Amino acid sequence: MISDFLQITLNIATDCNIPIVLIGGLALPAYNIARSTLDLDICIYVKSQEDLNQFIKMLKKNKISTSQIPKISQNLFRVFGMRGEAEIWLKPCDAFHWDDQMVEKTQKFFDNVYVLSVEDYILTKLGRSDRSSIDISDILKILIANKDNLDWEYIRFRLKWADLERDFKEILKGFKLDVNQNLRNLSKEILDNFKKLN
Repeated sequence: MISDFLQITLNIATDCNIPIVLIGGLALPAYNIARSTLDLDICIYVKSQEDLNQFIKMLKKNKISTSQIPKISQNLFRVFGMRGEAEIWLKPCDAFHWDDQMVEKTQKFFDNVYVLSVEDYILTKLGRSDRSSIDISDILKILIANKDNLDWEYIRFRLKWADLERDFKEILKGFKLDVNQNLRNLSKEILDNFKKLN
């Protein structure tokens, strides 16, 4: 169920013709992962300061405000309303900006709401400046849940592009800790797929 606060934000983005990309824990169901989250992290794909200003103006009309003066060059801004709060990102994560390939690979989730490709979502989890054990756990779960659909060449390309290949290899070591035979077999398959590209 979508909260009223999120629904209002989604409706405003649609009215402003601004695509919304779910990020953070809110996007996990799109990658076949269930995890509860209290954070509301969304990303808007906005191309101009004028479009951003219009979006903020419409939020304010709906009693959702920010104490910041958002600029298109910033990473994110926070909004508050009577029924919630959210971080609205202007790029997919704090480590990198949108690029044409990333935009092209976004996938429609519902209505005017999109998600990153599974490979780019993994990259955003890896690239976070404040990467946590939850992010690492999410990456491992996403790899398992999507092992048959991953574009390993694209992952390799993105890891090199963001200089995160070493970080990814470190996280993959988590698969070597499996004690359950079924998980060990899945882990071996994922590690083998990654090694094929070396």
